[in-house]
Amino acid sequence: MKHILLLVLVLQGLYPVQLVEAQDRPNILILFLDDLDPDFGCYGNELVTTPNIDRLASQGVRFTRAYASGTVCSPSHTSLFTGCYASTIGAPNHRSHYIDTLPEGCHILTELMSEAGYFTVNFKSNGDRMYNKLYGATAKTDLNFDRGKPENNQESGKEVFDHLQIIDPIDISTYFKGGVWSQRKNTQPFFAYANIETGKKHGFEPGRKWAIEKGIEVDPAEVDVPPHYYDNEEVRLVLASALDAVSHTDVEVGKFLDALELSNLDRDTLVILLSDHGATLPRHKQNLWLTGIHVPLIMRWPGNLDAGAVNGELASIIDIAPTVLSAAKVCVPPTMEGLNLLADVSSREYVVATRDGMNGVFDCSRAIVTKKYQYIHHFFPEIPYRANHYARKVVSFESMAQLHEEGELNALQAVYYASEKEPVELYDLEADELQTRNLATDPEYVGVLRKMRRTLFKWQNSSGDQVMDARGILSEEKVPFGTKIDELLSKDSSK
Repeated sequence: MKHILLLVLVLQGLYPVQLVEAQDRPNILILFLDDLDPDFGCYGNELVTTPNIDRLASQGVRFTRAYASGTVCSPSHTSLFTGCYASTIGAPNHRSHYIDTLPEGCHILTELMSEAGYFTVNFKSNGDRMYNKLYGATAKTDLNFDRGKPENNQESGKEVFDHLQIIDPIDISTYFKGGVWSQRKNTQPFFAYANIETGKKHGFEPGRKWAIEKGIEVDPAEVDVPPHYYDNEEVRLVLASALDAVSHTDVEVGKFLDALELSNLDRDTLVILLSDHGATLPRHKQNLWLTGIHVPLIMRWPGNLDAGAVNGELASIIDIAPTVLSAAKVCVPPTMEGLNLLADVSSREYVVATRDGMNGVFDCSRAIVTKKYQYIHHFFPEIPYRANHYARKVVSFESMAQLHEEGELNALQAVYYASEKEPVELYDLEADELQTRNLATDPEYVGVLRKMRRTLFKWQNSSGDQVMDARGILSEEKVPFGTKIDELLSKDSSK
């Protein structure tokens, strides 16, 4: 009787689920890596040791133009689970202001998969909090809506998966067997999620120590120091340690892949590996340059995706939810803004990335990325790139901050440490991959600049992206340094 009722609702368009036999649908595993650039061997980095991720790429599709929708954790996690930009649903600010519920018609991926009959499960390592961050999985979902009371860690709200599998990273037989996994029916497909934080800043030092013990540490002398950085001992050591953390992350990814194979689940599982944004480095995390939003994306689905394929089309985190639903043969809600990456996405002309309030401090910038250009619009250029405490203390080089105060950085290196942003940025990605030259004031690019600006404003209008009138709310010509998001929201709502 229940199935008949669901069928009626589907036919009436009132329920987003399609009834499909379990054996016709794949298992799905998302490996979501916090704070990682595409710094794997399969992406051309010869200093790291990433055999597991490289093998995954050789068995599936590697996307070369995949981008984060936000520059920091929670907006990107929100997009992953809703298929929408965080700005579209009205929750763009990182862990500052949460909406109680999603807008009408919007859905969270886990609920749709559960309603479709999937066994939905999140992974969490046993051990203490730091142990969880370095080995196995953290259970972090970090959504900017309906947070509820944190259940699994301090960075997530209520559990959105039906089940939580406690794993022992030393014993991969605990990954897909035992625990709550025993509640899964024999023919029931699963939708599983593992958030892996091994490569974040807190993993740099342990990753370095681990790599030295294994004899695979990156030599700081061999690191390519980008022109945006001052070449000194601190910078080289941090960059080397960050790459060692990438190699360390590969081991944790390998455990999940090996556990799938051990449980004879690998042939029937679509694996999606990606990151939420750039590395915990200056100009990467919290920033809209490509170093902050260009992310790895690899998909493996034996028998359905060509092994070793490379996809150069534009892709975004907002595409993951509709891709998962399409693979599971579940109707994709029309409110989802992403595309199905299993289909042809060559018609897409651009993707968007947003930078809003972070660590309680207000900001608002937007970026448009095409295959050739990137346009960045800072609505409040008076707010510096390093306006919040996390940016100044964690995503920074102490030596470069000091050198900037002493006037020792060149013009390019000083951009990130300046007291204000450049209002508009335009880069030719084909001619200037490292984004060393801002073309916004170049007369030859006036036409391109105008087109990109129109594209951005058109997207904002169509998606409902609202830029808060912070100057008007504060009655200030410029938003003061360190202005709090919640303070602005409180004053705005009181009018």
